[in-house]
Amino acid sequence: MIKEDTDLTPPPIDILRMDHIGVMVRDIDEAVAWYTTTLGLAVIDRWAEPESQMAWAHLQAGTTRLELVQRPGLLSAPAGIGGLHHLALVVADCAATTDALAGAGGEVVRDPSYFDRHDMDWSFVRDPFGNILEIVSYRGATDHELPEHQGSASGH
Repeated sequence: MIKEDTDLTPPPIDILRMDHIGVMVRDIDEAVAWYTTTLGLAVIDRWAEPESQMAWAHLQAGTTRLELVQRPGLLSAPAGIGGLHHLALVVADCAATTDALAGAGGEVVRDPSYFDRHDMDWSFVRDPFGNILEIVSYRGATDHELPEHQGSASGH
């Protein structure tokens, strides 16, 4: 229920589009096989970070990407909870948007930094309700373009 004195003026954050939805999985190979076989999604990128023992896979789901993330020690989610990890939003300026969200009650979980694999700046902000938002701004393109070095081991 919205209180009558609530200001519904949109904030000065311009979200360009949703970028991807991150889902935590216990076994990246099993998850990739299931999503490609069952839903017909195409793998567009896959990489691992040996130091953290984490692995990622980007699968094309219409105009959005599904990001599968494997992390050691991940427990099974209770029924109905699933493995939703984060919602990634594309904005024009990652740092300014991160600051604006922090000023609006968000908690910066990862400061803005450059991620060379995808030529983007990114950060993580926890909203006041506990959800993680990944804030993304691409540098050389207005849309996500996979780099030529798809097989490298740098993590995201």
